[in-house]
Formats: sequence, C-alpha cells, structure tokens
Amino acid sequence: MNLKFYALSILAIVSISLCTIPEIPGVTPGVVGAAGRGLEIISFTSEPSPVFSRGTARVIMETENQGGSTVNNDSAIVYLTGSNINLGSTTGDYWFGSGAEDKKEIRRFPKNMAPEDVVKGTPASTYRFVWNLVAPNLTAGQTRNDMFIGRIYHEYTSAANGNIWVYSDTESEAARAAGRPLNKASFTSTAGPVAVEVTVTPDPIILYGSESTFSFNIKISNVAAGTIYKNDTLSYSTITSGSGINLKSEDLNKVFVEVKIPTGSGLTVTDCTGEQELVSSKSMTLVCTVTGASVSTFKSYAINVIAHYGYYTEKTASVTVQGR
Repeated sequence: MNLKFYALSILAIVSISLCTIPEIPGVTPGVVGAAGRGLEIISFTSEPSPVFSRGTARVIMETENQGGSTVNNDSAIVYLTGSNINLGSTTGDYWFGSGAEDKKEIRRFPKNMAPEDVVKGTPASTYRFVWNLVAPNLTAGQTRNDMFIGRIYHEYTSAANGNIWVYSDTESEAARAAGRPLNKASFTSTAGPVAVEVTVTPDPIILYGSESTFSFNIKISNVAAGTIYKNDTLSYSTITSGSGINLKSEDLNKVFVEVKIPTGSGLTVTDCTGEQELVSSKSMTLVCTVTGASVSTFKSYAINVIAHYGYYTEKTASVTVQGR
C-alpha cells in the first residue's frame, strides 16, 4: 500500500508540473546549456619512448572541432614547443625538426574546421599534425626526460538565441483569471568552451501602465580547461614563430558581447554589450537594460546574444632520451 501511495504521489506531482509548462509549440522553456568543447586536441603523443640520441621521435597531434560553430583556417594556429626544443637548430644540443615542415613551430589548418551537423548527419572536421623530431646528443649511459607541449589558438563565437515574452498587466490578470499559463522565455545555446546563458527575472515580463523598460541577464562562463583572450589580438595569418604569440596579461579573460534584435522591434539594449572581462576567469553575469518595449496585450521579442573571443588549450607528451 505504501508503494502504491508513493507512486500515485509521484504521478500527481508530474501532472501538476505538466500543467504549468507554457504552451509554446515545439519549444521547451528555460535555457539549454552548452557543453564545454571547441576546437580540441583529442590526442597528443610522442613515439617511441625512450629514443636514443640522434634518433627520431614522431610527435602527433590529433584535432577535432567538438564545438558548435565553424573555426576558419585563417583564424587558428597550432603551436609546438617544450623543454630543450629548437626546431630550426641542427647542433645536436636540442630537439630539432628533420624536414622543412618539421622545423615549423607554428602550423595552420589546411581547411575550415566545421562542427558536427546532426541535421545533415555529417561528422565534425578532424585533422592530424605530425612533427618528426631528432633527439639531442647525450653521453652514453645518460638519460633525460623531456616534454613536448602542443597548443591550439583560435577565434571562436558562442551564442544564445531565443525569445522573451512581455505582457501588459491587463493581459496577465486576464490569463490568470482564466487559468491560462503565461508563456516564458526560452533560449538555446551553442556548444563551445565559453557558455552563454540568458535568463529573465521575473519571467515573463509584465509591464504596468506606461512602462516600456525591462531587463534580462547574460551569464558568460569558461566551461572548458583552456584560456580566454581578447578576440582579434593575434594575427593568425602572419605568425611564424612562438615570439609572435604576444598575448599580454590585459588581453586575458576578455570577451566581446553583441546583442542582436530584429530590425523594427523598437528595442534598444544597453549596459551589457562591448568588451567585458571575466574577473574571476571563470564566469560573470551581465544585466541588460531594454528600452522601447510597447505592448497592448502580449508580445515576444527575439534576442540573440553572441560572445566573440579567442581561446587556447594545450596538452603535453613526455619522452625519454637515452645516450649511446
């Protein structure tokens, strides 16, 4: 009997919950979060290990776009560095590249890197970078552990797109009196290393009398393991060496926020656009002020929030060198 009563209680709760869901065909209320993925290094290895002095090791970087937007090949670079590495040297004191391509610490993608398209059924773009590196000289009997570091720097965008519902006070009272639910804001977010979420409080917006102003919140979070930097800081097409990656401390944790609204909506959005800084390097919440709303009954306003930023991630691989 207790189990039956428990099951009936659960059904009752579910039934009540379903009655409160706003009736927006095909759209689920709330915010759909985005996974913390972008243009990723999915594998970074050095083989063989150990390797003898003047032997050759293959450093292999496997990459894939696991995010939600395309990364153009002119807005991304791959960077190889590490301990005791000088790809252009042949003195025997450093790891160096055995061929022309192997001597380049900066490499570029030969194609635009597209994300998976679940509608078309096409997989995410992948690409493999390979460096053939010659080990430095060591005296017979000596060993040393070295490390290779691989990074991807790229420009990226993350977005949240949806609708905010606005009611007049008369319409909201009439809906409540009739037992009709009020439609609420609904946003979906693209997948990316920086998550963009939009929330509205109160939801829906109710304007009283001649009011024409409301607000909404934008939360921007670093949900992956990489570093955010100011967009358009690096010249990806001209960088040829590590010294060209001249990021400064003031470039870090900066995003450029853009809010798009349809032409003719009459709305103006302020206080939350332009360059913003994630002070804690993890997340921040912006409050947007919206003016120019006009509604006699109820209306939905389309809002598209886009964050532009640079991002880099890295992986490491170790190798043991033996002298002979």
